[in-house]
Amino acid sequence: MKTNLRSTFLDDNEVAYQIYDLLANDVLGIEQLEKIKLRYYDMSRNFCNYSKVEAKNTAEVWQFSKGLEPFKPKGWDRYYYDALIVPIPITHPNFKDLTERTEKRGCIGLDLPTWFNLKNNDKRVMLITQDPLRRNIWYSDINKMDPEVTGKTGNREDYICIDALVSSPFALHDRSWREKRGRGGRMRMLVEQLIEKRYGVYLTDCRKYFVYDKRESNIYSSQEQKRKLYKSILGKEIDIIKPECIVAMGNQAHNYCVELLGNDKRLKYVPHFSGLATWKAKEIFSITDKISIEELAKVYADKIIEFCQS
Repeated sequence: MKTNLRSTFLDDNEVAYQIYDLLANDVLGIEQLEKIKLRYYDMSRNFCNYSKVEAKNTAEVWQFSKGLEPFKPKGWDRYYYDALIVPIPITHPNFKDLTERTEKRGCIGLDLPTWFNLKNNDKRVMLITQDPLRRNIWYSDINKMDPEVTGKTGNREDYICIDALVSSPFALHDRSWREKRGRGGRMRMLVEQLIEKRYGVYLTDCRKYFVYDKRESNIYSSQEQKRKLYKSILGKEIDIIKPECIVAMGNQAHNYCVELLGNDKRLKYVPHFSGLATWKAKEIFSITDKISIEELAKVYADKIIEFCQS
């Protein structure tokens, strides 16, 4: 990893304190403030570490703060060593309904916003994506026929995680994810390009919670009350960061931002920076099929910088 990425991760303490309070007061619940702070602390101190199953030596193993360990279903002999995700309870009255549904359906995703190079920097770019996708196979009553599951005993409820499964946008806090070229590595390359041009980068989701699967998540997020809450939270993030440019990555994020900001000149659009949307980026940016991931990251970075300077 380039040293500037590590040294600029979560570098602005003033922003940090405001984001901690926002997440507690508007998203997870004030009772979760200390866990929110600890999760950010863990992401920062473990930025260059691997999970236990990926580490090459003990010095590189991710260390979890007490009370913020990976999900461990009761009565199951498998234990998660995943540095990407830890569960945090949802106690906020606006979102507690996620844990109180009549039919318990786990896998509730939440990405904590992250940032790079914001300290003493007015050249700030806010990158907004759709929502924190999760795979429900490990967090909502695992199929007994799954060949990876052994020693499963007890009740169905023992294998459902109804807490928020907390990560970060594109999992950039996780070293192994940043090293995957087709996943977090794509966004890591883009962030590095922007940092090298002395821009600060703030990453967040417009829809704060992912709920079980895409269909159920869409239904939940389409509720008028939830949509208003999500837009209110995003507006507060914008007020905190005061970005020079707001870049919506993908149609869903752009629609949310247009509803919130109207014709704000700071708001721009690019296709989502994922493998599935590469065809659209090639079409919009008029680039060839043979372009590499590194070259594509530079195209995105150059376009974002062009937005900022226009």
